[in-house]
Amino acid sequence: MSGQEDLGNITINDDVAANYASLAILEVDGVTSVSGKGSFSDYVGAKSKDVDKGVSIKIDPATNACTVNVEVNIDYGINIYETARKLQRAVKNSIENYVGLAVEKVNITIRGLVIDEEPRTNSRS
Repeated sequence: MSGQEDLGNITINDDVAANYASLAILEVDGVTSVSGKGSFSDYVGAKSKDVDKGVSIKIDPATNACTVNVEVNIDYGINIYETARKLQRAVKNSIENYVGLAVEKVNITIRGLVIDEEPRTNSRS
């Protein structure tokens, strides 16, 4: 993303927006990990070359709008549809509020289920 004002250009790397998206994933109960990483601690703070393993962003420079693709693993027993919708809202809000990009789409791919001894249920609204 680039913008120009009287003081000069502002350029935000796609990886920065992807990192905000990855941090928003932490807010969603039931999402266990970003696909391609073992845990959130593996993902958060990762070097930029690792960002594309579970979150990718395509920015349209003409409109400063973006499409976000997220691949995650979720806990067994969680309502997949409800969790995916919460994830879409969290990612969209994070990017729009902190990066200043309009988010046109947040595409969610559930790559797998993490099965613990007992199924979990959605506990947050």
